[in-house]
Amino acid sequence: MKLQEFRTGFGRIVTGIGYLALVALFAMTIVVAVDVVLRKISGGSLRINGSNELTGFLMVVVCSLYIPVLQIRNGHIWVPLFVNKFKYRFRCFWLFAIRLVETALVVTLAIGGYRKVLDMYSTGRSSDVLHLPYWIFAVAIVVAFVEFFVLSLVDTIKLFSDGVINEPPVEVDDRWSEDDVKGL
Repeated sequence: MKLQEFRTGFGRIVTGIGYLALVALFAMTIVVAVDVVLRKISGGSLRINGSNELTGFLMVVVCSLYIPVLQIRNGHIWVPLFVNKFKYRFRCFWLFAIRLVETALVVTLAIGGYRKVLDMYSTGRSSDVLHLPYWIFAVAIVVAFVEFFVLSLVDTIKLFSDGVINEPPVEVDDRWSEDDVKGL
């Protein structure tokens, strides 16, 4: 149970960092809206220089920082008709094998991202129009990869232990009954 408590506590941190993604999304929306309004009002002569560049960077931040939040909310795409037909123990070990590969790939991405941050910082690479340093945005991506790695590792260990224990959780039947759909 301590593993689940750790995941819950770490999930609060990840969700808090995920709010930064929402702030970036809000900023991106404001920049795009103001830029479009200025272009429409002035016939294209007024505009925010570098707005496309900035929104591209902010989109990377939004997407990368919110992936771990989806992991917390079990936002996986999988085919339950296929996986749920397995016996519970086999299902846990099957998903464990898949998550083990996923976790290995994510740690590889985190290490590669860290190396890329060091490279971008040491060379002083920056964007063309606004001269924003690339390493700042790369740090956000590495933070997301590290969060995703920790969550994947915890979920992988949990799947293995669930398979060993072989006690399926009590499943709630969330299908609609005939009474639920009357009148629709």
